[in-house]
Amino acid sequence: MLVHNNSSLDSAIAEWKAMLGDRAVVRADEGDFGASTTGAKRAIPVVIKPDTCEQIPELLKIAAHHAVSVYTISTGHNWGYGSANPVKNDSVLLDLSKLDQIVDFDEELGVVTVEPGVTQEKLRRFLDERDAHYLVPVTGAGPHCSILGNALERGYGITPITDHFAAVTRIEAVLADGRIYRTPLSELGGPEVDGLYKWGIGPYLDGLFTQGNFGVVTRITLALAPAPETLTAFFFSTKDDKLLEKLVPTVREVLRALTGNVVAINLMNRQRMLSMMAPFPETQAVDGVLPAEVVDALAEKYSVTAWNGVGAIYASRDVAKAARRTLRRLLGPVTDRLVFVNARKVALAQNVARLVPGKLSTRIRSLADALAGALDIMNGRPNDVALALAYWRSGHKPEPGVAKDPARDGCGLIWFAPLVPIRGKDARRYVEIIERVCPEYGINPLITLTTLNDRCFDSTVPLLFDRNDPIATDRANACYRALFAACSKEGFLPYRLNVDSMDLLPDKESVFSSLTQQLKIAVDPGQILSPGRYVAVTSDRSPV
Repeated sequence: MLVHNNSSLDSAIAEWKAMLGDRAVVRADEGDFGASTTGAKRAIPVVIKPDTCEQIPELLKIAAHHAVSVYTISTGHNWGYGSANPVKNDSVLLDLSKLDQIVDFDEELGVVTVEPGVTQEKLRRFLDERDAHYLVPVTGAGPHCSILGNALERGYGITPITDHFAAVTRIEAVLADGRIYRTPLSELGGPEVDGLYKWGIGPYLDGLFTQGNFGVVTRITLALAPAPETLTAFFFSTKDDKLLEKLVPTVREVLRALTGNVVAINLMNRQRMLSMMAPFPETQAVDGVLPAEVVDALAEKYSVTAWNGVGAIYASRDVAKAARRTLRRLLGPVTDRLVFVNARKVALAQNVARLVPGKLSTRIRSLADALAGALDIMNGRPNDVALALAYWRSGHKPEPGVAKDPARDGCGLIWFAPLVPIRGKDARRYVEIIERVCPEYGINPLITLTTLNDRCFDSTVPLLFDRNDPIATDRANACYRALFAACSKEGFLPYRLNVDSMDLLPDKESVFSSLTQQLKIAVDPGQILSPGRYVAVTSDRSPV
């Protein structure tokens, strides 16, 4: 493992300051970089904040020369997975948030090249200023999160291009020795066609720069989904939990019947729905968990059923009309309610809220605003509506008009995100594990199943806890490991890990681990880049 001494670190810092200026090399506590919703705590000696991509090669050469490890972040808003914290202690943070240029945009073909600091909100503004009719690949993490960072973590959304890394066509990265990696078509003089075709020519190496530590990615080119002629959201609910085994294959059937028009569907259990609708009733919780009778009462009060679904139709008017008929036919037998909502209906509800008196007006306005936020997300317009989930157990309400920052605001959140086959029996086995294990650790079982395709769900289970309570924080992290152990026995494994769980990857003797270590040593012999991030640190370290 790479261990640097104070003398080598001080020398590296001096050279970085000489190169960038004192303001670009700061202490971690000057920007709350160490805060994390998971409770992770790392010793971070210093944070480097370069202004341009062109500075990165020299920065890394300095790090390699002094054998100082560097951990890269885009904006540091990796909520639930470690925020801006490195995997290992004593890694210098390389903060790329100031690299926020939209380098190139081909409006006719719909491809854009962005740097790490380009957020969902910035890309949306850029497109709006040009009246460019494309969707931003949004997530529920909020408008201030990095487009590039999410794609490299293989994040996803419910807009037409669900898999965000699938949309990435070209990568530019800096290796540990300062060399710049470009894909072969670009090296051969064809950067334009390189940005239009993902697989390029020869061995596909771009994937090494996702969920790994083989280089510092400074630019990606990605394809944008065109804005549809119409967008219609649909919401459905099922009162009887026993219908889950029938509901799940029906969701698969919907995706196959409406390929290209309905691209993703979310299924949420009633506790997950309640977390979006009702304040957490702290006084009624037992060891942090809501008893069944309290959940039943809240569900009745807020008209929440056992399973609730949401999706969107992206289509022309004629096709959307036919799609609604198909949805009624397929979902009708397994749901109690199916509602279609578009922007016109939301505007009507908002107008009605202004006319009716008292509490009824408040309820209608609240529902209309929530629907408007959901429609914006589906329409590639980022907002922080979904981010409110992180605050459910925190006891802290963010001030209106202030950007939500769960790490800064003391929220306790760890994401457990396993993959589950879209089969009724598998969904049931999985749900039973979550509902059994979470309460044992003081965690309420909030479950979302999101279709990644017509074969596989990714389930996001937010482990929400009081981060001010060290015992609750330890229990939440223990819950994560208990869920991993229980789910892995059934074949339900996460697509993504947090900074405290990298040790759960296959052991060093596996072919996967030995191969990634060999590749790591080949491109980063000093192991200075993000040590421990998805690739185990090995003692076989070549001299720098």
